[in-house]
Amino acid sequence: MKSSFYRNLLLTAAIVLPAQVLAQTAPAAPAEDSTIDAIVVTSARATQRSSIETKRNSSVIVDGIVNDEIGALPDNSVGDTLERITGVTADRFKGNANELSVRGLGPALSFSTFNGREVSTAGPDRSVAFQQFPSELVNGVLVYKSQQADFLDGGIAGVIELKSIRPIDYGKRRIQMEVRGAYLPKDDDIRGRNGLGYRGNISYTDSFNTKFGEMGVSLGYQRLDQATPEDYYITNSTFVPCTTYAGAPGTATANCSNATTAPTGSTIGPRYFATSSRTFQSKVTDEKREALIGAFQWKPTSNLDISIDGQYSTRKSGEYRNQLAITEALRGIQPLIVGGVSNDASPGALLKYSGNSNLEVQVEDRQRNEKYIGGGGAVTWTPTDRLTISGDLSYSQSHRTELQKATNMRSKSRVAYTLDGTADEVPSVTFTNFDINDPANFLFGAPTSNSNYARYRQVTDRFDKIGAVRADVTYELGDGFFQSIKVGGRLSDHRRTQDANNNSDQPIPVAYDGRTPTQLVADANANCRVPFSTSDFMGGKTNVKSWALFDNDCLFKTYTGKDSFALPSNAPGPEDSNIRERISTAYVMTNFRTQLGDTPVSGNAGVRYVRTRVLSKGFRGELTVTPSVGGAAATVVRTPGTPLQEIEGTGGYEYFLPSVNVAFDLSDVVKLRLAGYKALSRSGIEDFNVGINPIADTTATTVQGVLANSTTGNPDLKPIRGWNLDASLEFYVNRDTSFAVATYYKWLKGAAFDAQEPRETSIMANGQLVTFNAIAPANDPQTRKLYGIEFSGNHAFSYLPGILSGFGVQGSFAITEADFEIPDPSTVNPYMGAANLNGLSKYTGSGSVYWENDKLSLRASYRYRSDYFKPNSGTNRSAKGSGYLNLSASYDLTKQVQLKLQALNVTSTRDVMYKAGEDSITEVSDNGPQIYAGVRLRF
Repeated sequence: MKSSFYRNLLLTAAIVLPAQVLAQTAPAAPAEDSTIDAIVVTSARATQRSSIETKRNSSVIVDGIVNDEIGALPDNSVGDTLERITGVTADRFKGNANELSVRGLGPALSFSTFNGREVSTAGPDRSVAFQQFPSELVNGVLVYKSQQADFLDGGIAGVIELKSIRPIDYGKRRIQMEVRGAYLPKDDDIRGRNGLGYRGNISYTDSFNTKFGEMGVSLGYQRLDQATPEDYYITNSTFVPCTTYAGAPGTATANCSNATTAPTGSTIGPRYFATSSRTFQSKVTDEKREALIGAFQWKPTSNLDISIDGQYSTRKSGEYRNQLAITEALRGIQPLIVGGVSNDASPGALLKYSGNSNLEVQVEDRQRNEKYIGGGGAVTWTPTDRLTISGDLSYSQSHRTELQKATNMRSKSRVAYTLDGTADEVPSVTFTNFDINDPANFLFGAPTSNSNYARYRQVTDRFDKIGAVRADVTYELGDGFFQSIKVGGRLSDHRRTQDANNNSDQPIPVAYDGRTPTQLVADANANCRVPFSTSDFMGGKTNVKSWALFDNDCLFKTYTGKDSFALPSNAPGPEDSNIRERISTAYVMTNFRTQLGDTPVSGNAGVRYVRTRVLSKGFRGELTVTPSVGGAAATVVRTPGTPLQEIEGTGGYEYFLPSVNVAFDLSDVVKLRLAGYKALSRSGIEDFNVGINPIADTTATTVQGVLANSTTGNPDLKPIRGWNLDASLEFYVNRDTSFAVATYYKWLKGAAFDAQEPRETSIMANGQLVTFNAIAPANDPQTRKLYGIEFSGNHAFSYLPGILSGFGVQGSFAITEADFEIPDPSTVNPYMGAANLNGLSKYTGSGSVYWENDKLSLRASYRYRSDYFKPNSGTNRSAKGSGYLNLSASYDLTKQVQLKLQALNVTSTRDVMYKAGEDSITEVSDNGPQIYAGVRLRF
């Protein structure tokens, strides 16, 4: 196939061409008195040396990747760079590293800063989407794994720090331009696409002396325009335990059930896990991203440093989703192969079965827009040799909107089918007397509600902003045990607004222009047909290679007579929120140094005080509640014509966070670090929402009982608190060689991942104020434990003769254990174990092998993580362990011109999710490899 041809051709180029250059440019064997100093240090080795030196000189336990040059990090995003750091793992989004976990503690439990300032986020929790920061404009990423009193609070897992150039400190002029063309084979397989895109950047850094003092400026701009191709197989997130077996394949109408007595036409057999829908999804995608990073630094005198820096990025991503959906996948199931029954698959996995269902072709446009603005100003003044005063003012904001436009076509009647997932994680399906590629088969006779819908929705409008002011004073005490004392404080104001589900839906065509709904659907079926979008869906791993397809805009216009709907204005709902979080902190810290015999000892000790206040505003609407009478189901609905009312809730907490870090220089080579500290991570900010989502208990006989399943937030949620012990034994053999082993133990209390509590609240129901207990998130009262060990190493073979002297290796491996128990809230809970922490992989590792001389640099990098918990739609789900291989090469034609080549995910690793056992597949995402080739100019 075309995509396979291009893939093989380009991957061969990524491997063979650098090898050919290597053969031509291999250095001659060095003289016998050659030393490490004689080796030319280029990109990979320079980054390795800078990273080793940063770790060695740090006052805390830290791992990072640092280079003094802009654009020296060899990754496409900061997320990809961070994933190469020991103990850091990334969840993947559209084939790229995105939300990060440090030491298995989940993406929400790390704290992220840019140049020491808090970063806002447009996601539903506090985790930062690192894809918004291009690695070409960042020259360092650090992960602080132990903490000290002057660190910003909020990262019980660690503090992730991104760094950009300080132009005066950089000390030289640099103009750099880079353009890389992108080739994505999966996008090339799409009709009308060629798989091509690009990313480019330009940066300028300079410093100069003026009569007003030293000044420096740094500016960087990046633009990206490419696809993010993806094929999907996905099931409904809720699985159902079943024991009933339909008597005849494809004919039974009842849904499967967990019965002990067989309904008519069925039998009872071994239990299996079924899901209510199964969907094959092909996507046509595009992504445009722009980023600008700048800094101005001014030193009017030798003791005064003034700086201003800022970051701006926009991201527009579009998806055109083409879906074939088995919408009633619970109907008439006759299991043919069940896991654990005469096979070694996970118990209950429904590997092969027959059933009957309506089929739908569902088409949808999704457009997500994101904008990030961050930065601030800082002043450092040193009036005397001993006193340093600094201040910082910062601001960060993120805004995300997401718009959806969707339509569908339904089959004429239910279709019998047999689904077989024994050969691959993406199943094959045989449909009885039904051609899924014939558009005429998707013509539902008389439209009913949602058989032919037109949906227009703004599902997300989230705005997040953080303003902060900080002041610090350091006084050098002299040469005694206490070297210095540092005091400071910070005030921050964090505001989050969420306006969700502004929906304008039409569940059935409405007659217009003299045409009935039936005629409109027939016209849409006849006039909106288009060819299938891709030639190689899921790489041919399933027989579902294509299906009938319709143009979304055409269906929408035919169903409604309009191109779109007006979105509701000023339409608040219980899911909307307006939250303000104000944080006041103060700290005192001392640095110390002494001798224990012949061993130098240094470190710091201090305490940080944290005070947080939360004000949450939400909405509640008047309800009409009908309790159960005589066995009839109870109901709860919004009372028509009544307005929503805004309400408020408050919460807060105060904590002291002590910390101590001690380093022992056991020799010129060996350093031992010990750390003990208390840290916290705040609960998801949208968990503070005080709106009420009414859910009926259908069996309750009182108004309060009917409302008891309703959900709300809890503005009085406390953060996760943890005592932490860390130790790191580090060996710095030389500038190019280091090894380290670190271990840690954390006692964590207050997790709000799954705990719930009844929270007394009130709402207008049946014309009067009713007080009842709603279900709200709560803090886990149990103390949980997390512990692990990390190994890391860097080594350059500079001492070897000839071509071998260009080799170097970097690697890390981590093992993490935790005793969190998060039960699944669905009906499969009794048949599956509790989940552990979100994002926790027991085993993680990364490794790189590189070779370089003064012109050529080659690198192969591999990253692996074992299975981990990744919840979805309120239910437990896990991701299968996987590994990703990336290759890169660069060649310096001259000192100013460098050629670059990259091949990412060269093994086409897929992301696979499962539930209730590793063979009960819920999602498969196939992104394919990415190839980049380009040139960098540097002056």
